[in-house]
Amino acid sequence: MDESVLDRLADEIRAFGLSVTELPAGELKDCGRRMQFVAPTGHTFELYATKEQTGKWGVSNVNPEAWPRDLKGMKATRFDHCLLYGDDLEGNLILFRDVLGFDLAEQVVDPDNNRVALFLTVSMKAHDVAFIKHPEKNKFHHASFYLDTWQDVLQAADLISMTDTSIDIGPTRHGLTHGQTIYFFDPSGNRNEVFAGGDYHYPDHEPVTWQADSLGKAIFYHDRQLNERFLTVVT
Repeated sequence: MDESVLDRLADEIRAFGLSVTELPAGELKDCGRRMQFVAPTGHTFELYATKEQTGKWGVSNVNPEAWPRDLKGMKATRFDHCLLYGDDLEGNLILFRDVLGFDLAEQVVDPDNNRVALFLTVSMKAHDVAFIKHPEKNKFHHASFYLDTWQDVLQAADLISMTDTSIDIGPTRHGLTHGQTIYFFDPSGNRNEVFAGGDYHYPDHEPVTWQADSLGKAIFYHDRQLNERFLTVVT
């Protein structure tokens, strides 16, 4: 995306009916100007076109080594996605799909075929952002960070126990996206995830649909049981 595309998207968001605030370059370190708006679910998003590049997760873009030598802890290689809770899922679907160019990769529907969860991607990843139906606007469920292998997820679980970090669920596998995962809480009470694997998405794929009565298997494929805290604790 370049600066002209940023302006075009800002105009299209305004045409959709949302206010857009332009934030100046440099206000956020190493970032150009940003276009800020509030989605129908109440969450604030920003778009930008110019950002200082730092290379591929800590190795050079020229003759890169296999991996960074100074990784510590869980050794996450990138921020991957976030899951947000809010009320107007259909409004978000129209905005993200029809204005911002995301694909609907997976969804959960209730017995009346109403969408209660959206998994949206603008890349080949299983999802870049997801939304779950919730009566309140602007709620945060988790931020997710990518690990290379299932073995790395198990090591993350060891570190969680070794540091007495509050765990939510896992290690286990999702049915949705098929990622291998563990969830835990940071000292501020926000939920985080590290995961490995997961599906790829191609633009010609039809959305994968899960029915709400299979939600246990969709979220926790092995246990097939819903953790009530996983569904209700948001920040």
